Amino acid sequence: MKPNFQGMSRQELRSYLLKHRSDLQAISAYVQKISAEPDWVTCPALTSPTDLDNYPDFLAKVRREPS
Repeated sequence: MKPNFQGMSRQELRSYLLKHRSDLQAISAYVQKISAEPDWVTCPALTSPTDLDNYPDFLAKVRREPS
């Protein structure tokens, strides 16, 4: 029986994903959950690591996020 991914907090779902990395339903639920957050920052595909310099909002968000 699968867990209720929508009922999990972001941190609970992240912890589940770290233990079940091939669970596509959990991955999808996690992406939906984080993209619905009000402070979600979009960054287009990059061609090189130096492209990140063009997206300071994205870098600031990533640096604030606990791992």
